[in-house]
Amino acid sequence: MNWSSVAVFSAVFFLLGLFFVQFAWSAHMVGEPELEKVPIWQHCCEQQDCVPETVKTMGKENKGMIPVNIDGVNASVGKEKFTAVPSPHTWVCYYNPNGEITDDNIRCILYPQHTVTTKAWERNR
Repeated sequence: MNWSSVAVFSAVFFLLGLFFVQFAWSAHMVGEPELEKVPIWQHCCEQQDCVPETVKTMGKENKGMIPVNIDGVNASVGKEKFTAVPSPHTWVCYYNPNGEITDDNIRCILYPQHTVTTKAWERNR
């Protein structure tokens, strides 16, 4: 096998890899079939910008805003952006995934149904 054959094989392998990664990403499959069926997942994550993050509520709602800590960053997020979903993870969906963790940049926070944290948050609403 000469170098040009190796280069062509490598390029084809690379392009096939990109194709499969793009296909999986475009479907926005995260290995949670029940979550992927929920309309809010399709609505909030149509831009494929939802990431699993640690979200803790930091107090009670105040004027429609809920104080939270998202992966170590404190923010206040509109309560209308919170939705319970069938997932063991909390998903934060951003308008700009590389932007700041602020209410203006958060489209949705999808939190697990039927957990102690969820029930505590619902009591505090």
